[in-house]
Amino acid sequence: MIVIFGSGIIGLFIANNLLNEGLKVKIIDVKMSGSATEASVGMLAPLLEAKPYENELFNLMLNSKKIWDSYLENDILKRKTGLKENSSLLVAMNEDEEASIYKKKEFIKKIGFETLLCNSSKTLEIEPNLNSNVRCSLFLKNNNQVEPKLLKNFLLSEIKKKGGEILRCSEFKRVSFFNNNVSFLKKTIKAEKIIIACGVWSNELLKKSFNIEFPMRPIKGVSVLLNAKKKYFSNNIWFKNIYLAPRDGNKLAIGATEDEKSFETTVNVDEIFYLSKKLWEYLPEVEMLSLLNFFSGLRSTIIDGNPIIGSLKKNKNIICAFGHYRNGILLAPITAQIVCKLVLEKKINEKFLFFSPNRFNL
Repeated sequence: MIVIFGSGIIGLFIANNLLNEGLKVKIIDVKMSGSATEASVGMLAPLLEAKPYENELFNLMLNSKKIWDSYLENDILKRKTGLKENSSLLVAMNEDEEASIYKKKEFIKKIGFETLLCNSSKTLEIEPNLNSNVRCSLFLKNNNQVEPKLLKNFLLSEIKKKGGEILRCSEFKRVSFFNNNVSFLKKTIKAEKIIIACGVWSNELLKKSFNIEFPMRPIKGVSVLLNAKKKYFSNNIWFKNIYLAPRDGNKLAIGATEDEKSFETTVNVDEIFYLSKKLWEYLPEVEMLSLLNFFSGLRSTIIDGNPIIGSLKKNKNIICAFGHYRNGILLAPITAQIVCKLVLEKKINEKFLFFSPNRFNL
């Protein structure tokens, strides 16, 4: 039996992979508000997320994107998860943003990828519903998206079909793991290994349970779901401060703010105002958009910007899978592959050791 603490996208991907390997899995679903999945828009765009001096993280994103691309051949999965075979358009509305796009194109070329630089008329030809004062854009083919809520429901359904167990329980802050016994909330489960995939709450659980604490903090994000009276876009639209994902039924998912507000999960007026203001700046006919819902989530962020994926030095049967910051959905498939190999005690690619928790010498 493998016990996974955390029922977000990372934990569910891991559970599904382990079940595919014929292992028994129990997921501990802890009632905590503000999961990163809640506010995620589901962009699968490693080139737009890439930053200088993050080569290892970028390569991890590329490896995971290849897995996502393989899912495009599965029509049932595509339909049930909202996985779209579209592309991304990074748009400039002023001179400063235009300069940033030229720099972004140069950077992407340096790391070995080509993009299409579009002038104003070409940009409006691709996406005619953008503001007419658009200056230019950068077109990135096959940088697509998935709908996190649909993805979560799909994974839950697959896990149940394959015999995975989900134990829903109240909040707790400590577990013990000794002699293949996992104990919490007066419950004891036999398990060979445990996996910590609780997002921002992973650190607290590790600290109080095993006296291990990583340099990690929560970053709050807010996104909104809008309904439009017509189909606005075919591609994902990225501006300097926000991004838009077209959904079925003329819906638009808009994300996402980034704020250091500790573990606050409420959606505040200033956050909705920020996103609304940006829409007014970037889109025409905003009056045709109506608010369907808004979401708040907490992203787990490690001080060096890289996720923690691997076994603890003090106990290799405790495996970590958290700290993915903005890239949890994108990195879920490769994270699950790495964790699955660790559980099966198979050799993992040496390049993935970069993300081991042991880099902090704890």
